[in-house]
Amino acid sequence: MRASVVSALSCAAFVLAGCVTERSYGQAQEIVRGSPAARQEAINRCARGINEGSAARRAEIARIVNVSPRSNVGRTYCTRAFTGIANGRISYEDFRTRSPQFIRVVQGR
Repeated sequence: MRASVVSALSCAAFVLAGCVTERSYGQAQEIVRGSPAARQEAINRCARGINEGSAARRAEIARIVNVSPRSNVGRTYCTRAFTGIANGRISYEDFRTRSPQFIRVVQGR
């Protein structure tokens, strides 16, 4: 069981990178919905991945989420996305297609 949770959390951290199936998305969603600590860990890993990326990628994400490129772009994007996943505002299909609903959520609307 522990390995399964660790695997789901690891995948949750990379949900926004697209490494998930519908089944693993559902698992990750339940984990971040039910565990604030797990949600925070997923946000931290996601934000770290964005912050370690190129300045051009961070600037692109900043434009999408309507924040300054000098702000903590990764933290903002990942917090909004994982909160949307946890509360059900972002479905697997929204996530997979980066639908208008996905964009609204990461823009804070």
